[in-house]
Amino acid sequence: MNDDVLEAIDLEYIRDNPYVLGHLAGFTKLTPLHSEWIKYIWNPQQEKRALQAHRYSYKTTAIIVIGVIYWLLFHPNATIGIVRKTVTDAQECLRNISTLMQKDEFKAIFLKAHGITPRLEEDNANTLRFNFKETVTREGSVNAYGIKTGATGKHVDAAICDDFVTIDDKISVAERKRTAAMMEELIINVLNPAGLIGFIGTPWHRNDCWSLKAIPEPKQWDVNSTDILTEVEKADKRKNTTAITWAANYLLKHVSSEDALFKNPHYAKWQYQHKKAIGHIDKAYSGNDTTAVTFCEKKPDGRYQVIGLVFTANIKDKWDFILQKYKQFYVGTVHTENNDDKGFATDELRKKGILASDYHEHMNKHVKIQTYLLENGFFDLIDFDIELSDPEYITQVLDYVENSTPDDAPDSLACIGRILIGKDADYIERWKKK
Repeated sequence: MNDDVLEAIDLEYIRDNPYVLGHLAGFTKLTPLHSEWIKYIWNPQQEKRALQAHRYSYKTTAIIVIGVIYWLLFHPNATIGIVRKTVTDAQECLRNISTLMQKDEFKAIFLKAHGITPRLEEDNANTLRFNFKETVTREGSVNAYGIKTGATGKHVDAAICDDFVTIDDKISVAERKRTAAMMEELIINVLNPAGLIGFIGTPWHRNDCWSLKAIPEPKQWDVNSTDILTEVEKADKRKNTTAITWAANYLLKHVSSEDALFKNPHYAKWQYQHKKAIGHIDKAYSGNDTTAVTFCEKKPDGRYQVIGLVFTANIKDKWDFILQKYKQFYVGTVHTENNDDKGFATDELRKKGILASDYHEHMNKHVKIQTYLLENGFFDLIDFDIELSDPEYITQVLDYVENSTPDDAPDSLACIGRILIGKDADYIERWKKK
């Protein structure tokens, strides 16, 4: 390494302005605000700190990826745990850190700090161990853990919990309880005494893990306080986010969901032995709108199993995806309205070998949702498969109030209810006899 290059590296400037490490890594959207976040969470003077920042604020990039490198630069013997909802998510952060630490710029900085060129002595899915770590521990320099799989028997002296609360915690009481239990175990058993622990992410539900007494009150940066998203970007994301989720994920506050029509959803695994499902597509051709796909089947016990999917891509790009799901769940007729395309989607579905039927919609959307999903009791008879469904689909249903957007999932589900237990209540029986 050229002596002039080493001489030019200012470690004190990096200590005060860690976001510059992000710029060296190519993360040019990091700003002095991200330096503030990094130094706030990675603070050796305080054991616990928490930070909430709106979605798409680069908090994971700054605090986890760059923050870990920053901490190792000044604490080379540290054992760090990255804790995310799934171990796969945590492993992704390790991969990014491993790649960056092999860049010449970072090698030069660590050489200046420690007199040794950094090298990975252990580099696998769950562990990174660097040659500048002099203390001998079972855990490596950086370790990946998942809330869902736990970290029993592991010990670290610094842990950062990132996105440990997700949309799964919003739609499932069981998931909220599981997350809280795993987080308490982490704090009590995994972190070494006097260890540093930070919590970062966004809230999802009033009773999610952020409400634990063991987690300190977070500092907050909502979407209007960071200037990270432009007004156009904010408007675009607001359009495709329900009001309740927008408030939680972008404004970092909980809006009462008491006015929501649908509460206490039921969940159960899809039973593949039943092969008489029907489908409905509430389609979108614009990339800014969502398409909702619903598959539903009446079970012998009188309940209805449901899988719901939602995506923002133009439906013209999703014919093969829909065909795959159609075959996977043994679906019969797929229904879709023809108001907007004069039957184009129906024709395309038929070309793919899908039994498709279209209809002309005359009913007000809110009246339809209220009548065929709520008042006829259909919603209370539904068992959503939470693993096969898109969480965004279930969120649209649970957050629905009149005039809320997006509302394609509850609209599609109500159309299914109209077919199965609306005026055509005998439809499923007639269909089975064909």
